[in-house]
Amino acid sequence: MLRGHGDDIYNHKQEIKSNFSSNIYGKQDLTSLFAYLKSKIHLISSYPEPDAASFAQLIAEKNEVEKSTIAVTNGATEAIYLIAQTFRKNKSAIIIPTFSEYEDACAANEHSLFFYQNIEEINGTENLVWLCNPNNPTGKVYEKDELKKYILRYPKTLFVIDQSYESLTNQSVFSMQESLVFSNLILVHSMTKQFAIPGLRLGYISAQPNVLNQLEKYKMPWSVNQMALEAGHFLLKNKIQGLNTFDYLNETKRLREKLEKISGLQVFPTETNFFLCQLKNKTAADLKSFLIEKGILIRDASNFRGLDKHYFRVAAQSPEENDQLVKFVKEWI
Repeated sequence: MLRGHGDDIYNHKQEIKSNFSSNIYGKQDLTSLFAYLKSKIHLISSYPEPDAASFAQLIAEKNEVEKSTIAVTNGATEAIYLIAQTFRKNKSAIIIPTFSEYEDACAANEHSLFFYQNIEEINGTENLVWLCNPNNPTGKVYEKDELKKYILRYPKTLFVIDQSYESLTNQSVFSMQESLVFSNLILVHSMTKQFAIPGLRLGYISAQPNVLNQLEKYKMPWSVNQMALEAGHFLLKNKIQGLNTFDYLNETKRLREKLEKISGLQVFPTETNFFLCQLKNKTAADLKSFLIEKGILIRDASNFRGLDKHYFRVAAQSPEENDQLVKFVKEWI
């Protein structure tokens, strides 16, 4: 998905002061991380670990699992493409609307693709089922008990559950220990979302060792660079906290409630920090263009399979920025 995604600031000449288009809080304090990486910049003169083994060990210890159940990746995106490549030419079902990289990765690896609007459509004929939880762009979170029901019912189907936004919801999602009970479950995780470091590209996969052994056959060495690994070590070893989820989700709720009062706009429920909106008579592209002139960027969601030109997505930012967004959306409509 090289075009038509969020956080496309580089496409616009206008200065963007408030970025609602990425599902990340843009005001997170990363001062200590910046200082640490500056002190380690000399390390780019040497190769990083080819398999990021020491960082995998750190993740394993933090989650009280075996290192053999962790594979470190260049963001969640490498994980998605690696899984699709490992199980190429299989039958994949994707629960939509959702992150387009599942479809792109599967198409690149010649999967037969099926698209389901609801998880209830799973029937056991699929080799893989791809699910985002919490889901991008809807913000929906599937209950663990509901997911377990299908995982247990269809043991020959591999469930790929992308939990990139797991730190940005109050709802309960799979822990690594819980997930490792199942031989047909892969979890995808992202440091990007938790710590607001999308430029560093750092993620990981957790699954039973026999599944990871299959993935490792196709994994490119040195896919995670030295600075990303240093950042990961620093954040976990120093127990750097991500966002205060409780306060952030309360601010998300406040933003939603303000937008809901605008005539001509439908705002959908969410269980995380971002949510969908639907314009009744106007297009998201036109609203995006208007807001860019005000220094605000939103995510035109029209290219998500299952949505149309009237949908856009926003991720809550600071109270001041959120109020500005509401003001300008109201002015435009």
